[in-house]
Amino acid sequence: MIELFDQIVLTPEEKLVEQALHRIDSKIQRIAPVSSRKSRYSLDSRGGFFILLSDSNQRVPIGSMGDGIWRILGLALAIVCAKDGYLFVDEIDTGLHFTAMSDMWKLIWETAKRLNVQVFATTHNSDCWTSLASIAEQEDATEDGITIHRIEKDKETSIVFTEPQIVIAAEREIEVR
Repeated sequence: MIELFDQIVLTPEEKLVEQALHRIDSKIQRIAPVSSRKSRYSLDSRGGFFILLSDSNQRVPIGSMGDGIWRILGLALAIVCAKDGYLFVDEIDTGLHFTAMSDMWKLIWETAKRLNVQVFATTHNSDCWTSLASIAEQEDATEDGITIHRIEKDKETSIVFTEPQIVIAAEREIEVR
């Protein structure tokens, strides 16, 4: 993730990443990579970054903030680095509490529109796709905007749910996965 951060440091996209983290935890003000070689290349999979919190004058290792912040950082970095392209995310909800999923989708929706990124994501989690439905209902999604594709065994094409169908399915608790 440090390599992705290095691609956006001191650019407008760096601000987008900070805003994404702030959306999940409003106390987060800034993020910075650790400059020491030991921290950058440690075996700790959640190392290499510090966060400045509004209620503290101390920097906090991002690894101490939990999996959700780490996951949102990864998603935010990936989407801004995919500008004018595609982002593929397997099990997009991994590490996120169900209460953070709407914020995650809002971040993805807004950033993807702004940076012209087409996002493909998988999930097995009904909380995940129903939170997507709430975003689809709130946003002005076009036919090419938000869709769910259910892939079924022995079918040549996917079953496509458009934004209005996703909203109806969520309201009526109809399974779309």
